[in-house]
Amino acid sequence: MKTLTVYGRIERGRKIYYSESAHKQGLMDLGTVNHFKEVTEYGNKRTPDQNAYMFGAICNPLKVRLNQDGWDFTEYGVYKWLENKFSKVDMVNEKTGETFETIKPLKELSTEEWDEIVTTNIRNYCEHNLGIYIELPHEYYKMTLEAYNLWKKGEITFKQAVEQSKGITDNYPQLQDS
Repeated sequence: MKTLTVYGRIERGRKIYYSESAHKQGLMDLGTVNHFKEVTEYGNKRTPDQNAYMFGAICNPLKVRLNQDGWDFTEYGVYKWLENKFSKVDMVNEKTGETFETIKPLKELSTEEWDEIVTTNIRNYCEHNLGIYIELPHEYYKMTLEAYNLWKKGEITFKQAVEQSKGITDNYPQLQDS
């Protein structure tokens, strides 16, 4: 049995492969087969732009601040610290009913769970406990909230959202360069 694994997303009921050419090459490499089984595993995991936001808008400024306070953090170290602090979940043993607190990796959260933890809980913690302003996602990407939402829905491209926002986003708070 041969296996072909491809990754992508589903938009409006259509599969969109992250690398269409890799998918086609994989099919060519399989050769001729007389049957196949297709299983689609799906879920809403953290998106690449959420990942960029996490490291660019949160982990980097937080690393700078913590290092100024005498700590020796890397961006990834800050990421793991935040994950351990904000992504705790209770795991329940179905047989005994016993619960155990564990960490659910941020990369395994749905986009909605990730948004709640990162753009609400972590941002509030940074602002109230550390005195650091963390840009909202649309501020980080230099977009208006309206343009950002259209981009997230896939109705316009990233470039169109930035163009639509030009001149309007000039008054957003700016993080100081480190």
